[in-house]
Amino acid sequence: MTADFDEVLSQLVDLGWDDARTKELSELDLGVVSVGRVSRVDRGLCTVLMPSPGRASYQAQRVATGDWVVVSPGSDHQKPPHVAAILPRHSAFTRRRAGPATEEQVVAANVDVVLLVQALDRDLNAHSLQRYLTLAWDSGAEPVVVLSKSDCCSRVELANAVRLTTDLATPAPVLTVSTRGGDGVAELTESYLRPGRTLALVGPSGAGKSTLVNAIVGSAAMATAEVRSDGKGRHTTTHRELVVMPGRGILLDTPGMRAVGLWAQSDGLELAFSDLEQLADGCRFRDCSHTSEPGCALSAAIASGTITADRLASWRKLQAEQLSVLARQGDMAVQRQQKQRWKALTREQRRH
Repeated sequence: MTADFDEVLSQLVDLGWDDARTKELSELDLGVVSVGRVSRVDRGLCTVLMPSPGRASYQAQRVATGDWVVVSPGSDHQKPPHVAAILPRHSAFTRRRAGPATEEQVVAANVDVVLLVQALDRDLNAHSLQRYLTLAWDSGAEPVVVLSKSDCCSRVELANAVRLTTDLATPAPVLTVSTRGGDGVAELTESYLRPGRTLALVGPSGAGKSTLVNAIVGSAAMATAEVRSDGKGRHTTTHRELVVMPGRGILLDTPGMRAVGLWAQSDGLELAFSDLEQLADGCRFRDCSHTSEPGCALSAAIASGTITADRLASWRKLQAEQLSVLARQGDMAVQRQQKQRWKALTREQRRH
């Protein structure tokens, strides 16, 4: 790489570029290229932030907001500007795409901290939060639960909400914020925001994600709207977008998610239910199903009040869903292999 190109890469630091990225780029051996970070994706086109020209749109497939990409300027109208390569993702918050098909959807790529935003102006959905936590632990980023709209609660209600959420989220930390009064916003930014560091905000509609982004930035960076009278969000944010604050960090705002389907990857489920995993080691039988076997440590914990039967039921339900997704992913892999085989045979027949 030339000295001029090194200078260009140094200008990407505010977007999260580091030495590890420079090494990955050099290993691609592409020569002098244009590189940038995807700030949003819109139906086959992605907006890429770069030192020069600063922001441009490129044709792309299978890119996600937060990706680092190598772009090609194209040659003519038949080959327009496009993404030529995607650098390896260091982390990715991924879910199963809503709908009957078993497909992966990358919600946010290359994030350091996932802020799981839950609003206190409605009842806490424990099952939904456990799903978010499982996906967050799977992502490779650090999960943090943020209870927004703390001004809607009394002190007693707030303390109870924090206690209940902490029991569900441990070992992930739990913070409370109020964008209306500013409570907790400074503590959040001081604890987790750093130059070049990316924080992704995920959660249901109406949780206050975009409002929190604006409170951190200090301006109306994202559009917001009042929650509906029935307490549901209005889906004001319709796309994922990077908000870059030079010298402070990067925020990645996301639309509210109605469906939070698991996409089996690593040990996120074990981390989200680490307390049950530890208790299960004390069961008499290694293949204990935690239903009616003698010597079940989890049944004993429920009887003593250490855990709730509802938490155990959630764990077992998510385990079953994860196994189902894994099986369907395997079926899809076999189908793809068969399809590729028949395509190869067809090409060979045509050649002869």
